[in-house]
Amino acid sequence: MSESYELKPINVPIFFNLERGGTSESKLEKQDDYDYDHDLAILKVIYQYYFNDGVIPPPPYSKKFIDYIEDSVPNVKFRGQALANKIVMLEHHFLKVMKMAARVGYYPEIIHPIFRKIFNLSMGLWG
Repeated sequence: MSESYELKPINVPIFFNLERGGTSESKLEKQDDYDYDHDLAILKVIYQYYFNDGVIPPPPYSKKFIDYIEDSVPNVKFRGQALANKIVMLEHHFLKVMKMAARVGYYPEIIHPIFRKIFNLSMGLWG
């Protein structure tokens, strides 16, 4: 006794406004308002301070150190204690990346140029 099956048509979805795929290169999409250039500017000034003064002061940061950064970064978004907290956050983020790298046994491949610059400056300061 043979069984028969009836094939029913399925609804094929129609996609509008599809774009042809491009390269697989990663692009930095700023869906949030985070300003990586600002982080980079702060790190560059800290690096400059390190070469001029010979040392990066440990937290809590001196007024001289914070004033130097405020005066050197045009349109700095953080001042005083907020800037000190930002520097601590940058250091903690870098140390977290280093801890992850130690666990997996290699440094992460950093594709986007600004992330690579931030990582390299952080490595020079805290690595």
